[in-house]
Amino acid sequence: MKLTKLLVIAALVAPVCRADDSLSLAEKFLDLSGTQGFMMQTFEQGLKPSLDQMRAKGAPADLVESIHAEAKTYFLENFKWEELRPQLAKLYSDAFTQAELAELVTFYETPTGQKTLAKLPTLTQQSMVMAMSGIQANMPEFQRRVGVIIDDYKKNAALQAAKAAPAAPATITVPEQAPSK
Repeated sequence: MKLTKLLVIAALVAPVCRADDSLSLAEKFLDLSGTQGFMMQTFEQGLKPSLDQMRAKGAPADLVESIHAEAKTYFLENFKWEELRPQLAKLYSDAFTQAELAELVTFYETPTGQKTLAKLPTLTQQSMVMAMSGIQANMPEFQRRVGVIIDDYKKNAALQAAKAAPAAPATITVPEQAPSK
């Protein structure tokens, strides 16, 4: 009887323990993968084009730097890693099994895993540049295709408008009669 109660309790507690293990593994993965730093770096990379555009339009350097400093301050005030980390851990623990999280942690603890983490952002950025260069090289063809679609749309819209317009009333013209003498 006591053994049965212990087995029931163990069965009820086991999923909670596994969830805690998964969350711990997910948090460890977030730490190993440098997610916090990556998010900060992504913010800076996202901000850079706007700052560059301001400089290109002739904004004074000190103004651009002031805006950059304020944007960083705002980001740091609102980027609460200690609040976000458990939410992300939950996201990862829902997406990966405990075994998969353990494998990820094991891999990222290796020198190859650490090298992957260090190289991946640059490789991803370079890959995107390569992909975009092919797209940009053929942009005139895309613009031509979009132009055809726009022209067809305008023609169809004009045709639909003409069909929907009420017909003009028929006018009867009566020739003038010569005055009788």
